[in-house]
Amino acid sequence: MTPASLRGWRLVHRWTSLICSVNLLILCVTGLILVFHHEIQHLMGEELDTSYQEGQARLPLDTLVDIAHKSDPAKEPKFISFDPEDPAASYIYLSPPGASDFEGGSWVVLNAFTGSNQVLKPPTETVTGFLLKLHVDLFTGFAGQMFVGVMGLLFVVSTVSGLVVYGPFMKKLAFGLLRFGRGTRIANIDLHNLFGVTTLVWAFVVGLTGAILSFSPLIIGYWQQTEMAAMIGRHHGEALTGPTVAVDRVAEAGLVAFPGKDLAFIAFPGNSYASERHFSVGVRGHTELTQRILSVALVDAGTGTLAEKAETPWYITMLLLSGPFHFGDYGGLPLQIIWAIFTIITGVVTVTGFVVWLKRPRARTAPAATFSERKA
Repeated sequence: MTPASLRGWRLVHRWTSLICSVNLLILCVTGLILVFHHEIQHLMGEELDTSYQEGQARLPLDTLVDIAHKSDPAKEPKFISFDPEDPAASYIYLSPPGASDFEGGSWVVLNAFTGSNQVLKPPTETVTGFLLKLHVDLFTGFAGQMFVGVMGLLFVVSTVSGLVVYGPFMKKLAFGLLRFGRGTRIANIDLHNLFGVTTLVWAFVVGLTGAILSFSPLIIGYWQQTEMAAMIGRHHGEALTGPTVAVDRVAEAGLVAFPGKDLAFIAFPGNSYASERHFSVGVRGHTELTQRILSVALVDAGTGTLAEKAETPWYITMLLLSGPFHFGDYGGLPLQIIWAIFTIITGVVTVTGFVVWLKRPRARTAPAATFSERKA
């Protein structure tokens, strides 16, 4: 690598790191706590009561929909979501008549075995909900979510550029050398380099998946306007004037279309995930991996027959798989602890890099490099 190209990489590393440093610290602090969101919800008493007796049969979906509708008769059921980790939890979304998106409505959470209505507190009234909102969009909605996504991409560039400048800098130094007797700046450079290179792969994966998750409205919107719209467009048919078929019949049609799968969601006609005449039924697999991969069936709301089925495209699968890799919630407590340790180390990398930049020489004759002077 030529001296000119190395200087260019240093500039890229320095400024991408500086720009995303404050947001990265916020993400590290909130992410560290959110890694243990299940445990926190249990301690705070924010868990849903989804207990049921062994061998007890699930209530029909139509019964659950009726219970949810009676809780707010002015709204209509538009979406049912099923939790793969809790078979007793059924989330039913009610929205004002004519609404096709998820604005202005509310969620009703029911125990699928007993029909009991669970109180779902607004996100900002729970510890984990408050932190998740801060983590995702800084309480500024769509604009904030896009901002966090851009910061995530800058962090990825910072990580890659840090690796590029690390090699030349470490040619004359032993790996892991910490020169504490050379002053605060040198000590911070060594800590920054050591922690940066040891967390490199993890930081790249978490940064990239975080950026993908932040851009989820754009990714899902593109799928809805392209492949989903094309799928619906092939089955216009006559407008639905009478009542829709039973929800249980719709679910059965979706499960028959994909044998061996479990229900993930059911979108009612008029929802942004369905058409004016069709239900859409999403199904998933059973394993940790296949639970994140969806297939979709389009079911005629007037006859209950399958209109078409399709697998979701690769970019939706990529989005769905990003969640567990970002939060480390697929391997139990041991993996959560590992994620927490790496999150703390990343915070240290951010702080030490910023200290290196603050203590940089104001006039110098030769450039100094660090592996991940993410703030230098």
